[in-house]
Amino acid sequence: MMTKNIKNKGFTLIELLAVIVILAVIALIAVPQILNILNRARKSAAEDTTNGIIKSAENYVTTFILKNNGSFPDGTLTFECTTDGCQLKETLDDSYNMDNLTTLDFKGTKPTSGTIIISNSGKNIIANNLNINGFTCIYDGEKSTCGDYKDRVVLSEDFDKKGIVGGYEGVKAIVYLDPTDLSKECNEENSDSTIGVKKGCMKWYAYNDEDGKYTMILDHNTTASTAWNSEATSRDNNEILGKLTNDTIENGWQESLNPRLISAEEIAKICKKTNFDANRPPSSWFYFEDLSQNQETGRGDICSKNGCKYAWLYDRTDYNCTEYGCLNNSNNNNIKDAKGYWTITPVLGYYYNTAWRVSINGSLNELSVHYTTYAPGIRPVITVRKSDLLQ
Repeated sequence: MMTKNIKNKGFTLIELLAVIVILAVIALIAVPQILNILNRARKSAAEDTTNGIIKSAENYVTTFILKNNGSFPDGTLTFECTTDGCQLKETLDDSYNMDNLTTLDFKGTKPTSGTIIISNSGKNIIANNLNINGFTCIYDGEKSTCGDYKDRVVLSEDFDKKGIVGGYEGVKAIVYLDPTDLSKECNEENSDSTIGVKKGCMKWYAYNDEDGKYTMILDHNTTASTAWNSEATSRDNNEILGKLTNDTIENGWQESLNPRLISAEEIAKICKKTNFDANRPPSSWFYFEDLSQNQETGRGDICSKNGCKYAWLYDRTDYNCTEYGCLNNSNNNNIKDAKGYWTITPVLGYYYNTAWRVSINGSLNELSVHYTTYAPGIRPVITVRKSDLLQ
């Protein structure tokens, strides 16, 4: 009887390894693409939800006006958004019919946090930091934008989570950005707070949050000192404005950021000094902190990092001052060497040619506009759309 040899056929080990390698390469190429597609879908859904909430806010304004005979509050209405929906925070007086007008009615995914702000008698509607599908979503009155702040923006509600010490009273957010290129990667690790640095990744304090924009002041002086005007016979601030332009626009800052100096009135508002009058020195000058005066140094008492609410306004006001608040730095006991930085506000109607400056000792006071020996420096303020900070 003849037997027939049957040879078993299959893949060799080398062939199996080759197939596995090919599948791995395909996975390496395909998986990121699939994840990007899914991420874009989630982002698009978040933007659709944001648009739906804005549409709901517009309908809310119309319904409110119809129910209240054409009337709408002059002030700001704020809706706090959670997984339960967006709830009106303000309590309006009894003259308004508020039936079914305390929440926004919309479909879709509910934000886990964020606010909707209606102002200007219902004409302006802003979506502020809505957290939807893991994205931060903004509506600035023109368009909805969703993305991730990453490490370039730290919101005030996250200060504790980020281990940020100090009071930081009046700070809405800490922002890291390069004013010459807003798309540039920027965070605390690669930022530079050295006095004299005029571009690159830098640290900013946002003290105003309005209409989908942050108004922010730099955490250091771009120029250590400059005269407001070296001519004693003139009150013009041409020298200081020229230095500001040189430090900003001529160094490539985007003009849309509107670089400028802070005003004395803004400083007073931040520090809640309601009786401040820019035209009445020396009676209007004040320390930022509510501290007793130290007669030896001519400044407020030394305060701790946790106790200085407004130290962010006067740290890094001199080459020797690099800590959180100059009052914490033992190297700055000589008050006559204090520089600080100029505000844009002159003191009108006063005998001397004076202007307001932020001092190294944590105060707002007046200084001769032609004071050159220890003249204050330049600390720019910019305005940036929050949507431009999303990545």
